[in-house]
Amino acid sequence: MSIAGMPYPFFTGGPAYRSKVLVPSEEMDARNSREPDSHTNLISSSFDGGSTLPGSEPVMVTAAELGAPFLRLRGIRTGHLPPPGTSQHELIPFLTALLWESVPFIDSVAPKPCNRPQPTTDLGTARSEWRPLKTKSSKVDDNGNTVVSLYERTLSAPELRAIERSAGLTTSNTDDSETWACRRSMHRDSNVPGDGSASWGEFVTCFKDKHVECEEAFTPSIVGTRVLQDYDVAGLLVDDEHGGKYGSFTMRVVEARHKIGIKPLLKDRVFTVLQVTCSLLPQKAGGTAVDGDEFLVINIPVSDVENLTSTSASPIKGKSSNKEEDPFRKDAIKGSYVSVERIRKLPTTEDDSQAQIEWLMATASDARGSLPGWVQTMAVPGQIAKDVTLFLGWVAKEREKKDGLVA
Repeated sequence: MSIAGMPYPFFTGGPAYRSKVLVPSEEMDARNSREPDSHTNLISSSFDGGSTLPGSEPVMVTAAELGAPFLRLRGIRTGHLPPPGTSQHELIPFLTALLWESVPFIDSVAPKPCNRPQPTTDLGTARSEWRPLKTKSSKVDDNGNTVVSLYERTLSAPELRAIERSAGLTTSNTDDSETWACRRSMHRDSNVPGDGSASWGEFVTCFKDKHVECEEAFTPSIVGTRVLQDYDVAGLLVDDEHGGKYGSFTMRVVEARHKIGIKPLLKDRVFTVLQVTCSLLPQKAGGTAVDGDEFLVINIPVSDVENLTSTSASPIKGKSSNKEEDPFRKDAIKGSYVSVERIRKLPTTEDDSQAQIEWLMATASDARGSLPGWVQTMAVPGQIAKDVTLFLGWVAKEREKKDGLVA
């Protein structure tokens, strides 16, 4: 079955979103000779919500059939999004595939000390590495408290095609590479007024629990946001490859409109993403859905969203003269960006006078239109460094409000 001409692996023999078992791609070669139970079932045993519909059997799928690789500017199509109303139980393979790819990618910037091997992915690992941008690193905020280190990583066209082949996808003919920029900043876990920092609770509120609202509030270029689709993921638990457990999920399709220059020279850009946030749960929690000291924010581009209906939106100035034209996208160019953020509270030692928070954010973007790619590549590292100052300055002002977003 297909939707809009795209393969739709979630549906088989009817409209039921059937139980799935996510397996490594190399095991799928023998799918016809094995029983589903002989594969690793990544549906968490700690989650008992939902059940397989009567008369249906689990469907074995690879990450590629779920839309992967996800961390690419080409994004995913709406045909790979779980349908509205999908049960929590049926969302787990999709989220598992997303974590399998995202966790090792962001961990490669600043690996965490651990006694287990770093996660790997069956989608392949690019040979290119992150390199420090020496001429642009060590940017300091206005208070001189926060140092922002910048990195860059370029995935060449041959590397991208190799990853596509390993995922079982049709390889693209483009010769374009994808350049990722990343920033790493360290912050004191402090809510003292005027100290130029932010507390762990403020990071959780602003980037995990209220990401859309807060990002719009402290980013001057955003002129409007809206939620196109929201998923019920409360209480969901998902395991990673090596025994880690993620919970406290949010999952929604969101859209933001950015002003990037003076009109009519540069039109606004609209970016549509599947946004997933989740917390790495502490081992001592024993499966209890409580927040730990680390969380992720993942944004995956959605390439075709014309048929999705908005569930909530912030106001956009101006109205469309065409009743059938979406005023949110009127006179704007559709851009694309993909990002992964890892924010964690670092373990304290006897020498630490105050707890520290590490903020990692890696992104690739394409504003499209008339902006040359090389201009965008040069501008992105400096822009993402400025976001740190924007956030900290905004937090300081919000603390003074009784009904502020971080109150």
